[in-house]
Amino acid sequence: MSSPAHAIGSFCFAELHTPEPELSARFYGSLLSWNLREISADYWMFELNGSAVVGMRRSHEHRWVGYVHVAEVDKVVARGVELGATVVSAATDTPGIARTCLLADPEGAVVGLWSPRGCEGTAVDTGSGSLWWVELATGNMVAARSFYASLFGWDLVHTMKFENGPNGYTLFKVGERSTGGAFQFEPDWGITPTWQVYFEVSDYNAAVALACQLGGEEGFSRDVPQVARIGVVIDPGDAIFLIASPIKSV
Repeated sequence: MSSPAHAIGSFCFAELHTPEPELSARFYGSLLSWNLREISADYWMFELNGSAVVGMRRSHEHRWVGYVHVAEVDKVVARGVELGATVVSAATDTPGIARTCLLADPEGAVVGLWSPRGCEGTAVDTGSGSLWWVELATGNMVAARSFYASLFGWDLVHTMKFENGPNGYTLFKVGERSTGGAFQFEPDWGITPTWQVYFEVSDYNAAVALACQLGGEEGFSRDVPQVARIGVVIDPGDAIFLIASPIKSV
């Protein structure tokens, strides 16, 4: 485990927004070996060995949200609206945690803005149970690349090496570090524009089997050559996330 620094413009945290925190706490605690620490009546922190991994917020929605570290939430919100985004959840302060806001990009994919007020973000960026990756599924790669480069100042690196369809894969970079990625789905894939979060597991098959025992469902899975075995899991409240079992270099 490590305590990474999260540069401005990088994905730094994720939260589960849920109307059923007790159900979610049992599922994720058992699946990913997370412990739960109560912050308030409506906010909790999932931890590994005392280090913050991700948060859980009481909400009428049930979904995972990835957050980008920004210096001033309100300024980025204004810029996002200028670029065609809509405000999903107005800027708010969670005492001791962060000032946050949720934006939907022009396609409707929801991304969070995070300005620390006590929590800098995830303190676990490697190993089983860590926040492993954040990725955009978009129906229009060209438009998404333009929007996010303008909003967060991301550098873009495009590759055709990933097997994500005929449009390849874009890495979003802050300096030399990749902070997230994007692929363009095809109309017949049956998915909608969304940001999705990945968590690392040591044994992919065992994790999927346990998720199903705990009331979740298995979605698609595949191997990304030289990277990881990845797959979709749907939790008991129908929130979608992905798990990844990285390929260990020899």
